[in-house]
Amino acid sequence: MKLVSIIILLFISSTRGQPAEQIEFQLNTISGVVFNAFDSTPIMDLKVEILAGNNVLKDSAYTDENGYYRIENVGFLWKPKLRFTLHNFQTKTFKLDPEKLDSLNNMLIGETISPVPDEDQIPDLKSSTISARAEIFFIKGNVFYNLKENNKAERILIKTCEAIQTEPGFIVLKINNKMYDIARCYVPQEGKYENLSFILKSLLKEPIFKNSKNPKYLPDNYLEPNVLFGKVLDFKTGESIKGTEVFIPSLRQRRISDENGKFAFTIDKPGIYEILLDPLEPYSTKKIGKSYIIIKTNKGGWFKSNQYLLSQN
Repeated sequence: MKLVSIIILLFISSTRGQPAEQIEFQLNTISGVVFNAFDSTPIMDLKVEILAGNNVLKDSAYTDENGYYRIENVGFLWKPKLRFTLHNFQTKTFKLDPEKLDSLNNMLIGETISPVPDEDQIPDLKSSTISARAEIFFIKGNVFYNLKENNKAERILIKTCEAIQTEPGFIVLKINNKMYDIARCYVPQEGKYENLSFILKSLLKEPIFKNSKNPKYLPDNYLEPNVLFGKVLDFKTGESIKGTEVFIPSLRQRRISDENGKFAFTIDKPGIYEILLDPLEPYSTKKIGKSYIIIKTNKGGWFKSNQYLLSQN
């Protein structure tokens, strides 16, 4: 009995000595290369997804012909995971380790995934490839631009999206219950807004982008100012906190969070911006982690950065 008591005490003391897992942290950019575990070749068109701890999709991208992916301005994440999926490859999901963050809250993740054994592979269903590829650029809460007549473009906040294949090699987009021509849609790519029909040209039956004579990238003068927005939230309850002063020192700009905890700034030049908070009681001025956001564009950016506070009660 004495021996059992000693073992239990040793176990308790060892578990108490373990550092607490960091379940939430800020991630600016995540990037990397994914290879085939069988032959070490880069994997193209692999879907890369960032998931919150409750498996809610936060952002996603596809790998290019070199197996490279990049997702920018991710924001705060709770128990985040990364998931790799591709037809006839084994899905791979794993937790993101905050220890791998660099000094600017960026993360570089290189991985390999294994193909499904030949006898278990499923024939390609190419009819759905173009629709799935198009929809990856239209995540709820993000924005895209629709090119209009008279040298203008409209910024549209995405609430719902469906890519509809009207016939093999042709699609239209239904966004927020309105139809859009893919030759006029511009989506964020590497700090610019790129024409969707150009991105999908290898999957389209006709040279839609070439025939449209639209620019590959949307000119800066068509874009609206960068917007940095978010909510101030209670770290433990997730409830919105109103009346908090949100301050960006380098811009000398201040905002007060509204009744829903929301705030927003317009930013007209690239840079690394620190966000400070001055809350009302009973909240402490100490935030959950330092908050920086990297802005690489002069215009057109849509950057979300929620802020978290601890109550002193």
